[in-house]
Amino acid sequence: MANPPTPTTAERNAALGRLARNETVGLTNRRQLESYDFVEDLAVKRLVTQKLCTAATADLVYGGILKLLEDARLTISLKAPNWFYHENTSKTYGNFWERGVSGASSDAKKRDAAENSMFGYSNPVTDADPKVKAAQNRLLTFGTSPSATFEPAMRPRYAAVDFAYCINGGLSKYGKSFLVLKDHMKHNSTFTHCDSFEVDMDLMERKDEYFGTKLNLQDVACSFFQLGFIVLFCHPAVLKKLHAYATREAKKGSETNLLGGMIYIEAQMHADIQFSRDVAELNISGQDCAAGPVSHPKSKSFFGKKTVWDNDDIARVKKNAKKFAASNGLIYNDVP
Repeated sequence: MANPPTPTTAERNAALGRLARNETVGLTNRRQLESYDFVEDLAVKRLVTQKLCTAATADLVYGGILKLLEDARLTISLKAPNWFYHENTSKTYGNFWERGVSGASSDAKKRDAAENSMFGYSNPVTDADPKVKAAQNRLLTFGTSPSATFEPAMRPRYAAVDFAYCINGGLSKYGKSFLVLKDHMKHNSTFTHCDSFEVDMDLMERKDEYFGTKLNLQDVACSFFQLGFIVLFCHPAVLKKLHAYATREAKKGSETNLLGGMIYIEAQMHADIQFSRDVAELNISGQDCAAGPVSHPKSKSFFGKKTVWDNDDIARVKKNAKKFAASNGLIYNDVP
């Protein structure tokens, strides 16, 4: 039997990078584990100080909120006309870096800084444990941008934690159409109480609530098994919503969106996303389709020379979306 072909350096590094990526969640979990009992105690007390329940019922309400967060769906918002004006044959959902966005862009610098703050790709925290140090070195090797060994797949993909099962998904700011991920994606994810771009500013603005302590992004990112961090640090408006849904004062699926803007809970997924394997649903919004695509700022047309968006275009988008759903085994839903 012939020997298998020897992998190229690029193929080997891509495989090693994906293996190293799996350690990101474990390192986050390990970092937060030591303080988690204290975090949970403060989270329970916060429910009382925010006047959402009494001390006698706080543990029960806290448990209900954790269950709500665990049962939440992860959604990725999208602009349907941009995705489906042409037939979409993509098999995977790439992250910011895999899509080939220039590292010179201001958004790339901002994203790189946020991801480094959360996961320490290029500035790992030193650790005495040799196994942990080796894992951190693998993140350093394959996760640092720019570098000769940087693997774009190392960096996370993003979703919203939609505990309210909103009609237009967890973050309609980026599109009223959305994908729903399968539950297994939660377990290879980390979480922050709001958009990771906004965490540091949010913590600074609300530092008095945390005894004036200067906290940062790495202090509050957590794993699926440490969602008490979300209860402790989320914006008070989000905490009120969590309480309302956990106590069934609000009914899942009753709101088009939660709070709008960037006030939501973010998931960072440290895994590839294959549409046929990792996505459960495709939800296409009628409003989204009617609005048409988001054109390039320098272009006055939608696609090609077309300048008017009409019913034929809407039908075309929905037809291509249904074909995409069928080819990937996704449940297709029309939503407002």
